[in-house]
Amino acid sequence: MNQVTATGGTKKQRELTERVVRYCISILMPRHTTLDIEIQLTKCLDDGAYGFCYAADDWPARTFVIEVDKRLPKFKNKKTNKQGLERYIETICHEMVHVWQSVTGRMVDRVYPRRLGYRKLWKSKDGSYINHTHTVYSKQPWERQAYRMQGGLLKGFNSTI
Repeated sequence: MNQVTATGGTKKQRELTERVVRYCISILMPRHTTLDIEIQLTKCLDDGAYGFCYAADDWPARTFVIEVDKRLPKFKNKKTNKQGLERYIETICHEMVHVWQSVTGRMVDRVYPRRLGYRKLWKSKDGSYINHTHTVYSKQPWERQAYRMQGGLLKGFNSTI
């Protein structure tokens, strides 16, 4: 049984967050039953992002920590004209795509011996992994895929409400 826990924020935010995560699991990883996902509702926007996702163990990862800024529901983005709550749910969906990418082996974080250090790898079409550690954020294949998928997940979740 998948373990989903939200911490921080308000009770209403935690309940919504857990529902969104469970929805994303049902769509992206319906056969996975051993995931442990902790969502921390923090002020990560102060660090320059709506949210973060990282695996808490080595590959194949099963334990993940997601951080989402708990203040997002209060904001309105003037560029995209999205309400804050919609952006909040979309951010959770985006981070859940990263969980899916890690679970399925599309994206791999590796820490090698000192000489090589940290590497961010993306699985190519031929099955080999390509190092994208120094790729610009907007060109990172895992981010491009997450941005493409987050809208569909948001729309699907909203249709369940």
